[in-house]
Amino acid sequence: MRKIHDSLPNENGIIIISEWLLNDEKTGPISSALMGPTMIIENMGGRGYSYSGISQMLTEARFKNMEKRPLIEPAEIVIGYKK
Repeated sequence: MRKIHDSLPNENGIIIISEWLLNDEKTGPISSALMGPTMIIENMGGRGYSYSGISQMLTEARFKNMEKRPLIEPAEIVIGYKK
């Protein structure tokens, strides 16, 4: 994510991540939890993420002011701002 941050052309850059987010305990919601085994089977090293996990990764990459917005369930987006 640091490479993405650094490659954005100016201070107004953003990253948008679409994900079936898990809760912070990683126990649900059920549709997101069931996606985990699918990710492991279909993608080497794949797994599910929570909003707090993605926010932490974005913070480490120097993104700021993360926010979560709902889409059609179970999808949500996480937005991180370069500024």
